[in-house]
Amino acid sequence: MSEKVHAEIQQELKELPQPVLTAEKQEQMLDHIHIVANKYHKRKKWENMMNRVYLGTVTIAALIILSVLGYNQFANENSRSGSIPEHSTPSEPGIVSNYIDPPGLTVHQVAVNDLYVEMPYQKQDVKITKRTTDKYIFVDIRDKDTGKALYTYGESIGHDKEKLVFREIQTKKTKILLQMFVEIDPIKGLITKVNKSGAVYDPQPKKIEAEVISSGSRSGKFPAENVELLASLGLNWGNDIQHLYEGYLIGVIKN
Repeated sequence: MSEKVHAEIQQELKELPQPVLTAEKQEQMLDHIHIVANKYHKRKKWENMMNRVYLGTVTIAALIILSVLGYNQFANENSRSGSIPEHSTPSEPGIVSNYIDPPGLTVHQVAVNDLYVEMPYQKQDVKITKRTTDKYIFVDIRDKDTGKALYTYGESIGHDKEKLVFREIQTKKTKILLQMFVEIDPIKGLITKVNKSGAVYDPQPKKIEAEVISSGSRSGKFPAENVELLASLGLNWGNDIQHLYEGYLIGVIKN
């Protein structure tokens, strides 16, 4: 193509009318752009919401699985606690012996076996005797002058680091056993866990109106030097309701 012809074509193109968008057309195009943009944002919002729903569902499912696993572990721990029989019968006579105070205890701390209990009296003001059976060691604490029974505590024999400890409370109508299953570290002299706590009655009241039993670390965390059990009981005997507020505190005797 010659330069002359090329120049003529260029000139004809320049002389063609330029496309012009009217204001109405421009407004229509802007509206369309806004509609498309809104649809895009709504779709992204919906996708984000669905992602959050999915993540929430996965999280809930994970929590349920962890809860089931935790429950099974708790059940297994309780089944191990079941290896120690609950002391549910009146105290056996056993073999009576003099109480020997191990070193390191204060005047208010009384040794049972691997555990000690605290009492409001000083040891010099009471008479303490021990009773040993095949399964338990009992400590009987009596008034030195009158011989009146003040406290009776017991602890399971053996079972390594897992112990059943209890306090017997004799009332006019029943004998109550406030029990704890605990795990201990005898080397460090610490209680690492409370697996279970509760009450046993002999005889059983007609109805238990209230039974609030709590056990926990005195320091608020585990392992703990001391663990306390507190009980609020309401026992219905038909013509009489018996209200009791009792408790006790234990610790570990260091080896």
